[in-house]
Amino acid sequence: MFEVKNEEWSNLMEDISPTHQAFWKVTKALKSEGYLPTPPLKKPDSSLAVDDLEKAECIADSIELQCSHTLPPHDIQHITHIEEEVRHKTSLDPLDDLSPVSRDEVQKLVKGLKARKAPGLDGISNKVIKCFPTTLLSLLVAIFNACLKNCYFPPVWKEAEIIGIPKPGKPRNLPASYRPISLLSGLGKIYEKILKTRLSDYLFGKGLIINEQFGFRPNHSCLQVWHAGLIHKLYLLKVPDRLILIIHNYLTDRHFVFKHENTHSSKRKIRAGVPQGSALSPLLYSVYTNDIPRSSSGVQLALFADDTALYLRGQTERSIYPLLQMAIEELARWFQTWRIEVNAEKSAAISFLYRVGRSPIVVARGTPPLRINNAPIPWQHTYKYLGITLDRNLHFRDHIKRVRKTAIFYQSRLKGMLGRNSKLSLRNKRTLYLMCIRTVLTYASPVFAHAAPNRLKKLQVLQNKFCRTATDAHWCVKNSVLHRDLDLPSIRKYMKDASERFFSIAESHPNPLLSAAASYEAPPPYHFIRRPRNIITDPPDDFTAEVERLRDLNKQNDD
Repeated sequence: MFEVKNEEWSNLMEDISPTHQAFWKVTKALKSEGYLPTPPLKKPDSSLAVDDLEKAECIADSIELQCSHTLPPHDIQHITHIEEEVRHKTSLDPLDDLSPVSRDEVQKLVKGLKARKAPGLDGISNKVIKCFPTTLLSLLVAIFNACLKNCYFPPVWKEAEIIGIPKPGKPRNLPASYRPISLLSGLGKIYEKILKTRLSDYLFGKGLIINEQFGFRPNHSCLQVWHAGLIHKLYLLKVPDRLILIIHNYLTDRHFVFKHENTHSSKRKIRAGVPQGSALSPLLYSVYTNDIPRSSSGVQLALFADDTALYLRGQTERSIYPLLQMAIEELARWFQTWRIEVNAEKSAAISFLYRVGRSPIVVARGTPPLRINNAPIPWQHTYKYLGITLDRNLHFRDHIKRVRKTAIFYQSRLKGMLGRNSKLSLRNKRTLYLMCIRTVLTYASPVFAHAAPNRLKKLQVLQNKFCRTATDAHWCVKNSVLHRDLDLPSIRKYMKDASERFFSIAESHPNPLLSAAASYEAPPPYHFIRRPRNIITDPPDDFTAEVERLRDLNKQNDD
């Protein structure tokens, strides 16, 4: 029996191609931990949810709480005023029109749908939508235009089916440890993209989104967006009132059910937040945070979706502390006014100091901790921010150690496909490595490509091992020859090329904050401080030079 299964596996590996569905299915299976049944869940009263229905209701309770404002209002008068104003404005007839939906616009959106996405509660999959004949597409165009004219968002498109994905490193017996993933109507998503196009054309066409907002993570949401506050801010930005009325209808009376195994919870109402997985949500959250206070005391603000960072340069921690604390208090007041809860436990402070010949001190003796809402913000030696582990010396030792550990784990899981005895073609082994391992090693490489060569060499060692095991090479074959034969640049060369592309794009970026941050003169090579731009002017190391020499010789021989 074992020999038969082994033979079937070998045949699959020999026949597989990069476009084969099994190529990605096998990769995903090897990278994941596989299916693990959900254990009994602990309820707030410490009792246990055991069967599927109890578990579905338990997690639905947790999500419903997240989609509500749990803290008492900070300023009742402000909330009452905003809600009354929104009720009045949304009761008025719209004075403007939106550009109508064309069949070409809908056809383009349908063509871009991913066929393998799961359908919502209506059961209409993207695969079915992509097969719509011309007559149905014309009917869909008519429906969308009627919705725009009547400022309407169909209720059936506002119903979400939510499934839960366990959060890494969190206890699986707690309902809050499951990340909610919303399955929305495919037809509703098309309509959302139509609205998003019109809203983004207005906001970005007039330059209304602040430069400090650098992006938004796809398929994420802010669960605490106050609906009335969002509509109020759309009116302040003078967004076309017909579009505001549709968005107001879109946010009103939304519901979800939670699905566990084959069991659904009871229907729950969403009282706050923008829908997870919606095309509109990132843009709406950017609007909601667009009036976030920017300090006038020199403290700079950086937003990436709902990640907020404050930073300031100074001579000593004691000189920086009062300015940072003032900016934090200003932010905290804004958060309270607009009903955004801040988790102080996830907040941290880190100090970066450059000193020759000695390790920097994180906080000067006697400097008190920063505080937000009377909760301390701890000073830390390292902090993971947007996937990069920052250390107080900016040597990136901890970051390289972490990504190396992750890459080793992936390599071990993929050993059956990348190893010496694998029947997978060398071309497919290389593709697997590039997609699943090198991406981990070099994620956001322009940030740390200037790190010390002896640290980056640890990443190169992993690539060397892949080349040797994938090709089943003898120990005497040089790593540079293997890199030439696999047409792989060294890790340092790949990171240098990525940095050159990044800085080239950033210098001419329309966001002045980004272009200003990227267009600086790097310190000279002999200076003890190294900055990311140093990698661009660094000469190639010996190994990279040898790989490039062999590749050039190979090209000359081919010519």
